[in-house]
Formats: sequence, C-alpha cells, structure tokens
Amino acid sequence: MVKKLGITGIIFLLLFVFVTIAVITDSLWVNRFDNTLTTLIQGQVTESGSSFVAVATDIADFMAVTILTVATVVILFVKRMYIASLWFGFTVLICAWFLMDTMKVIIGRERPDELVITMETSLSYPSGHSIASVLFYGFLALGLILTMKKASYKIIVGILVALIVLFVLASRVYLGVHYPTDVIGGLFFGLASIFISASLYQLALPRLQQWMKKKNWKDQSPSLG
Repeated sequence: MVKKLGITGIIFLLLFVFVTIAVITDSLWVNRFDNTLTTLIQGQVTESGSSFVAVATDIADFMAVTILTVATVVILFVKRMYIASLWFGFTVLICAWFLMDTMKVIIGRERPDELVITMETSLSYPSGHSIASVLFYGFLALGLILTMKKASYKIIVGILVALIVLFVLASRVYLGVHYPTDVIGGLFFGLASIFISASLYQLALPRLQQWMKKKNWKDQSPSLG
C-alpha cells in the first residue's frame, strides 16, 4: 500500500511540474487550453448563476477550510486518533497554505483581467481554492475509502467528493479569477500532496504507535492498508 500511494503521488507531482513549467515558459498549448476552456465555461455565465457560484465557491476558501480542518483535527483527537489528527492537520497547513503561498510568489502569475465576476488580490498560479478543496475533501475521502468495508459506501464518498472538487475547480474559472491551468495545477499538486502524505503516514504509523505505547498513550489511528 505504501508503494502504491507513493508512486501515485509522484505521478501527480510530475504532472504538476509539467504544467508549472509550461505556465512559466508560456507554452503555446497553455494559452490555447486556457482560452478554449475559459470560453466554454464562461459562456454559461448568468446573473443568477454567478451570484450562487460566488457564494458556493467559498466552501474551499481560507476561512472555511481552516474551520473544517480544525474541527476534523479536534474530532480525531477526541477519538484518540492522535497521530492521524496531527498528520492530517499539518498536511493541510503545510501544503494548502505555506507551500501554496510560496509557489504563488515564486511563479508570480497575474490573474485574468477579462470577465472578472468577483475580485481576488493574490497571485494566480496555482489556485489556492483548488489545492485546499482537493487536500481537505480528498484527504478525508481517501481515508474513508481505504478504511471502509462496504464498496457501496466507498463509491458514494468518492462521487460526492469528486463533485465537490470539480465544482470548486470550475467555479474559479467561471468567476474569472483563475485560468484553467491554475486549477489543473492546483488539482495535481493537491493530489500529489494527499498520496505522498498518506504513504508517509502509513510508513510511519507503526513506529509512532509503538513509541506512544511506551509513553502509555493509547493511539487509535487507523491503518490505510
């Protein structure tokens, strides 16, 4: 399981690097891809639709994801899943905030300036909403899917989370605050973070639980394999 999670994470990381290099070098396919997909998505813009999307997209903004992450950490901690609790919290904190902000500054891509429905002041690549939604909802989904026994439950969780993430990604382009490659880059980085973090968690869990046992702390963190 550790190997499969790690390899999957590396694949998504390489895809992120590929898109990032293309954005930095202003590759021709990036402009064509962004223009084509932006025209397709923003061709569906309506006044009522934009009002709804502007509010609904906040399920992945800084405040919402921070509150949800803290709540999840507390719930896991109360259930004595100490390792899982801290691992989840630090993964979201480091990848969705620290690394994301750092990459935005280094890459320095400006946001779109045409048909902007709602204003954003930060830089454009990668999309923070995309990374946050993939990391929070995706990490929860992966944990549930790998620990659930019923296949039907796994399918339901997978579909619900996929719909949430796809909505967030499309909403950022719909509102004119991101190029499609911004959200694709955010998607790949978020997925890479999830799988790499999950593989490291699975690798470190036995040793951490053994150490905690010596300290008389009963940890109930689940194994993913």
